[in-house]
Amino acid sequence: MLLLTVLFAAKAQYFPIDTARLNNAYIALINGERTAENEMEFLEAYPTTWLEFYMTYSYVDDEEYDIGMSQLCTEHITTLFGLSHINDTIKCKKIVDLTIGMKESGECTGVYQDYLVGYILNNEDLVLDYLSKLKKGHQMEFWQFCWSTVTECSRAEAFNEIYNRLKNRFPKEMEISRAAFQYFYDGINYPNLLPHKEWEYRRKFIDRNYQGIFNDYTDFGRS
Repeated sequence: MLLLTVLFAAKAQYFPIDTARLNNAYIALINGERTAENEMEFLEAYPTTWLEFYMTYSYVDDEEYDIGMSQLCTEHITTLFGLSHINDTIKCKKIVDLTIGMKESGECTGVYQDYLVGYILNNEDLVLDYLSKLKKGHQMEFWQFCWSTVTECSRAEAFNEIYNRLKNRFPKEMEISRAAFQYFYDGINYPNLLPHKEWEYRRKFIDRNYQGIFNDYTDFGRS
């Protein structure tokens, strides 16, 4: 435990957030210390914006680059959405603010997207009440990420459920959600959303960590 803490502390300066603080908070939670104080420590240390999230968890194929955070991305997302001892409004604001501007860029954001849709379904009034106070452009950015998919999938069922349940209570917000779904569901080309060479980096990452079992799918989504 001490070694892990020291490791992240040594690399913290390369990230836009304090990764030592974040990982120490994460360790406390997975060790069973699920108190409101520890959960709030994790929430406050977690990235607040999409840019912070991307810079913290992106995988870079460079021997000098610490990939420890990219390997913890899924675990951190699971922990974020599983926080249950803190104020619901504070947690909702963190999730919505983080989602605004987010783009589908690989496994990590895909995991986040799945948790996000489930979170909305279970906290619809909380999410929509906060979203309704934001500018329309930011609402669109939120729903754009929520409904972005490369192919047709079960995300359509989630959209229909959310839209039909909320269209009468939040008509303006649901029209924005519907417009985002219309354009971004089955409407993006996955590799083109990645920064220059990131697709090649992620391909090497998959080969390195999954022993090449996904080689047949490395061209998935290319036009």
